[in-house]
Amino acid sequence: MRQRLINKTEPQENSSLLRSSSDKNTIVDEAISLQSLLFDNTNSKENWIEGIKYHSKNVTNLLLNNQIDAFNGYLRSQFGGEVPEINPTADFSGEKAFQVKKGLENLDYRPILQDLLQTAILIEHSTIPPYLTALYSIKDGTNILPSQIIRSVAVEEMLHMIMVCNVMNAVSIQPSVNRPQNYPNYPMKLPLNVDFYVGLETFSSNSIATFIAIESPSNPLVKAPKYDYDAQPEAMFSKSAVQEDNFWTLENMKDFIMKNVHTIGEYYDVVFFYIVVFQIIAYYKANGKLPQTFEELNKGGIFTGDPAKQIRPEQYYGSGGKLYPVDALEGVILVFQEIKGQGEGADDSIFDVDPSQFEEGAELAHYFRFKEIFHEHFYLGGDYRPFTDENGMMPVTTPPVGKPLPVDWNAAYPMKPNPKMSDYQSNPQLFEQGKQFNITYKKLLDAIQAAVEGHSEELAKSIMYMYALKEQAIGLMSQPLTSQYNAGPTFEYPSN
Repeated sequence: MRQRLINKTEPQENSSLLRSSSDKNTIVDEAISLQSLLFDNTNSKENWIEGIKYHSKNVTNLLLNNQIDAFNGYLRSQFGGEVPEINPTADFSGEKAFQVKKGLENLDYRPILQDLLQTAILIEHSTIPPYLTALYSIKDGTNILPSQIIRSVAVEEMLHMIMVCNVMNAVSIQPSVNRPQNYPNYPMKLPLNVDFYVGLETFSSNSIATFIAIESPSNPLVKAPKYDYDAQPEAMFSKSAVQEDNFWTLENMKDFIMKNVHTIGEYYDVVFFYIVVFQIIAYYKANGKLPQTFEELNKGGIFTGDPAKQIRPEQYYGSGGKLYPVDALEGVILVFQEIKGQGEGADDSIFDVDPSQFEEGAELAHYFRFKEIFHEHFYLGGDYRPFTDENGMMPVTTPPVGKPLPVDWNAAYPMKPNPKMSDYQSNPQLFEQGKQFNITYKKLLDAIQAAVEGHSEELAKSIMYMYALKEQAIGLMSQPLTSQYNAGPTFEYPSN
């Protein structure tokens, strides 16, 4: 049995589908089977890491690109070996003993997914204050188009945060957005393998360059826009107790992320893979066999959450993007497709949806919207033939060369980078204004928290708080702090 488990995966009848869906990612040609990755604890750490890289790419490429038939073939090709028999049970809490060797099947998924998904919330949350700061620093009546772009991205990041909360609630894990430990502390690095800092800065080429780095796509190439296309541009938690000899630990997973995950999109790929893995294990423990189709994996298992805690489209008052409730794996797929598409583009395009569909209101992904501001040109209407290869693909670093996008870099308040409340201690007026801003921001987060705890009607208050935040931020940014800088919002947890 063990020999079959640790054999390298061999080409199957669906291998062409797997390869075609994986062309845009570089993965190893051979790896241990998914079955071996899940159940064989004699694998080396190196094989485990390579297996994670290989199978996470295959699983995410197939499911997040809606290739369900290919995914079914992939499952059948990977789950051909025998595994220890167990008595079927719906209990996945680890309270009952199973006659199987130690490994992933004995781990409680909740602490691990809680940490990984809560970190996803922190990643989304970490982008909102910098985007809002740059937006509020733009003086009224100037930079109209850049303001619209930044505002649209900030609203969509809040949407992403809420949808991650939906995923957590779907697997019976309470999300948290308003506690002190959930607050970003600027300047900071995202919890990924990145070499840049995110901070609170005024609108400038430097802050927009940081936003471009935040939203960087994981794929180096993208489909070049059609030259003849005629359109107007649209405006960390505690570690859980786990077995020391099991690679499937939170500590190992975080180590893998910090060494191998370089973009937000790649982070979501890894989290999605873990969700699928735990759903596979839940199915195995409940049925005594491994799943062979997506239909068997879709519902039940770890999806035991209260539907009343889901935020639904009719309850969300933001503009831009689609909000998806989650009660099964298909809901997670829709959420991650939306988040990744809005951030780095869908289907290798610069758009946040499939460009062949051109849905009403389709926009560029965040990365490309920020590049338009930085280079002061739109993408659409430009000639990218000099940058493209024989397949019509161009590097994502290709600058936009379409119609000019007017930008006045000087029409922004000279805010002190990364201000703190301690900077205002000697100025009672500024200190009180900074304090009131932070109280309002906390109220905004409180409204989101109440909504994801089952009181969706509280979400409507967020609109009122957003208007108040802008007024309070401008009140700070319009006042000198030093001879060089003005004051600005700090986005710190309010102290009594």
